[in-house]
Amino acid sequence: MTRDLRLFAALGPGDIVGAGRNRLTGNAINETSIAFSEQLFAYCRHHQIPTLAISSNSRVASLDDGPVLTENRPKPLRGRAGLLFHVSQVLYGTYLAARALQFGANFAIIDSGTTHYFVLVLFRLVGISVAVNLHNVLWPCGHPPTGVGALIRRMNKLYFRFAAVGAIGVSPECERQVLSEAGGAIPFFQYRCQYNSKGFISAKPYNAGTFRIVFAGRVEENKGVLDIVEIAKILRGATAKKIVFEVCGEGPALSKLQAAIERDNLNELVIAHGRLERQALLTIYANSHAAIVPTRSDFAEGMPQVCAEAVLSNLPVITSQVTNAFDVIDGAVVRAETNDVSSYARAVLLLIEKPELYGQIQATCPLVSRQFFDRDQSYPSALDRLLAVTMPPQSGNCDYDKIFDELIKI
Repeated sequence: MTRDLRLFAALGPGDIVGAGRNRLTGNAINETSIAFSEQLFAYCRHHQIPTLAISSNSRVASLDDGPVLTENRPKPLRGRAGLLFHVSQVLYGTYLAARALQFGANFAIIDSGTTHYFVLVLFRLVGISVAVNLHNVLWPCGHPPTGVGALIRRMNKLYFRFAAVGAIGVSPECERQVLSEAGGAIPFFQYRCQYNSKGFISAKPYNAGTFRIVFAGRVEENKGVLDIVEIAKILRGATAKKIVFEVCGEGPALSKLQAAIERDNLNELVIAHGRLERQALLTIYANSHAAIVPTRSDFAEGMPQVCAEAVLSNLPVITSQVTNAFDVIDGAVVRAETNDVSSYARAVLLLIEKPELYGQIQATCPLVSRQFFDRDQSYPSALDRLLAVTMPPQSGNCDYDKIFDELIKI
């Protein structure tokens, strides 16, 4: 590892300080996946890399944990829309560049959504190599930005063409978009979300009776959660089979979902569970027959973790191109059309009416699941490879299995 590396990381809105304190006191939250932030911090502790990591969580706090200093620092004008949203993004990006300079960082890794990418030019102007980590694509697949979004895209190209030293991300579509914007001039390394193999229960094949479909994730309109109500209404009139949707998660659209369920008398067909602890969620997966990921075209999905969790539970995934899952779990997906509730209903009926298709998908799930336990395809591995080409020399290969063994023990 580069001995003089000082790393700055800008993460998402999660409470990284609270998570760190829970880990130190032995009260870590038992999540379904292994959090990306925890993977990063374990990597930095493993190599004793001085690191400053900042999240945009609203609870201002800090934690000094050996080589890793974590801080929650909310964005200014948080929650604003329109012009003020863009002002907030620029101000926050400027603040992060100043904090990275103050820390003495010589390399920065910035999560997608942190700020507008063109603002990251500031890092290069103050002498800090800067790369991005894409949990989300630059724009929804097949739906490039228009209007103000198109203008921002043109400005973002300045970063990718002239300031970025590289990038990492969760899917082939992330790579395609970044290399397109950068003119192929920067390295890109993919990684996959990672899991603890314990706890997952393989769902049984569907034979007869109630067909259960799980939705897991943030309950937001652009995640397509309200479309589930429309899909359920179509299916109620299209088949005598009872088809039940289990919605697991919380978010700003939860009250709208509950109101729509009541309005359309779907209480027995769409069940809103709210947020579930890991074991309860895994039980829902095990008792389901498929997963649905109806993300809409106004959300820049990278590759939803629920898709990984579904195949780990031996479940077919019903989704569309905009989730970017086809490249990652090909063979385990039933394809629907983006924003088209009728196509989702047809995909559900296809699984019920064609048991040979259902069986073929279940046989594929264990094969495509392997990548989610392969630590050589993890976030630390992608970052390691990026540093190898942007901040040489390296001192040798990293033992990623050892890093994850420690994380799983927590």
